Amino acid sequence: QMKADQASTLAGCFGLMNLFARSLGGMSSDFLSVKFGFRGRIWAQFLALFFESLFLFAFGNIDNSNEWYVALICLVLFSTFVQMAEGTSYGIVPF
Repeated sequence: QMKADQASTLAGCFGLMNLFARSLGGMSSDFLSVKFGFRGRIWAQFLALFFESLFLFAFGNIDNSNEWYVALICLVLFSTFVQMAEGTSYGIVPF
């Protein structure tokens, strides 16, 4: 069982991803749009969703035999790509 301070760190990191990851998705969408046009925006969203699914799968495979920080790393990476996918969708919607 996890200690309370470790559990709060794990939960808090997921919410802290909102501070930068959504704008990171928008910037990656804009960057790929400059290079490849609208297809670049679609690729940015595809890549964000693809890596989101990979890290969600990895997070789902973590059990109690792993240290808590393994779950934290997977959760932070999953959360980053979730927010990036939201940012990339903001780049697609106006078109």
